[in-house]
Amino acid sequence: MTVTLRPRQPWEAVDLGCAMVRRDFGRIMALWASTVFPLWIVVCVLMRSVPVWIPLVVWWLKPLYDRVPLFFLSRAAFGVRPGFVETWKEWPRLWFMNFLPALLWRRLSFIRSFALPAQMLEGLRGAAANRRVKTLAMDGGGSGFSLSYAFSKIEFVAWIGLMWGTYGLLPESATPDWDGLMSAFDVENTIPDAFLWWGAICHMVVVTLVEPFYVGAGFGLYLNCRTRIEGWDVELAFRRMATRLTSAAAAIAVSLFLFAGMQTPLHAAEGDDPAKVIEKVKESPDFEVHKVNSKRWVPDFEFEPDEKEKPRLDFLDAIGEILFWVLITGLVVWLVIYLVNNRHLFISRGASKAPVKAPKVIMGMNITRESLPDDIVAAARAAWAAGDFKEALSLLYRGSLSWLVTRRQVPITDSDTEEDCVVQVLRSGEKAEADYFKQLTGAWVQVAYAVLPVSEAEMNALCDRWPFVEKGGAA
Repeated sequence: MTVTLRPRQPWEAVDLGCAMVRRDFGRIMALWASTVFPLWIVVCVLMRSVPVWIPLVVWWLKPLYDRVPLFFLSRAAFGVRPGFVETWKEWPRLWFMNFLPALLWRRLSFIRSFALPAQMLEGLRGAAANRRVKTLAMDGGGSGFSLSYAFSKIEFVAWIGLMWGTYGLLPESATPDWDGLMSAFDVENTIPDAFLWWGAICHMVVVTLVEPFYVGAGFGLYLNCRTRIEGWDVELAFRRMATRLTSAAAAIAVSLFLFAGMQTPLHAAEGDDPAKVIEKVKESPDFEVHKVNSKRWVPDFEFEPDEKEKPRLDFLDAIGEILFWVLITGLVVWLVIYLVNNRHLFISRGASKAPVKAPKVIMGMNITRESLPDDIVAAARAAWAAGDFKEALSLLYRGSLSWLVTRRQVPITDSDTEEDCVVQVLRSGEKAEADYFKQLTGAWVQVAYAVLPVSEAEMNALCDRWPFVEKGGAA
């Protein structure tokens, strides 16, 4: 990792994304120029007769531009900076992935840069992508909305500022007739095409300078959101803590020793009377007692109202009692109606439950029986003996998932994470299989993500305890 993962405040995460863009700004601009500029040239050629609409088209196509910077940043975060060849190979796939949703019903999304990594990097489609975005938006959706609002204002102000700052450089033939425009509002005859082309070019310049930072800021929010809800930073934090504790413990011990040596006992000098010492201390200005005199008006007599003049409030008690029973009756009626309308929630549906369609790919791993060896445990032992620890645990993990979704019909979907799979297996009711799968998942996550091999004893235990076998003994 080339960035420090830890839970951050939203705008601190935005600053992290912008810092990632600043770090590789030259490379991102080179990739931007090689992929975005050709598209702009095509747009300008096709719309050369109506240059007034070019800024709108350039603005509408923004979701396509964002994919190349995101592709670079997502790999640069892990220390790999793709070059021109790799980017050009991925360019068509990046632009045509979710092409229509990005330019149609998702175009006006106010969390576009925050949701783009979930849509592009996690390989989800359709309803699964929408559910994933909604899950992440529960933590960072408000920040993504604020981010889009802020960058839209920055881009608009920068565009107007650039046009205003360079207006004096335009020839007189390219400047509009402002008086005629205000009096007749005849845009076609009062604003020359050269001015419209200049405005479109200024807009492209501003988009080039601002949009990569908008993408980086959204990616920073995405990383922060996944760090907060999935604990990406926990493993790194434990490693840093382990390296610090050894040196810090020695430093703390030395500091405490020196601090204890510098302490001098505070006591009265020998022969002094403690009472006199106390009186001397109390004479200090710090112990001066401050008094404030104030006046308060006290009437000469107290007014006692006549009992006959006291208002009778018995009717309020009756009204309150009536309202109380009306409220209780209304709650009982509402509860009965709710239970009747939702009685299906309290009826066991085990017998009529529709069979779950088993997914073929989970988290990018093929779990079909055809993709696995006949004897999974033997193949895992062979891979472990060959030194391929990740492949060994991958065989056990894929074989377990294949068994659970096809034989036990555990409702695992293709968009579930390792933690989601553990939750679904625990709910299935098979305790022995659930305990084994939980231990196997921990070992798999350790090898696949933390790149820390498990012990040989643990691997042998996982192979020996393999519970997914037929009654006849076949794996």
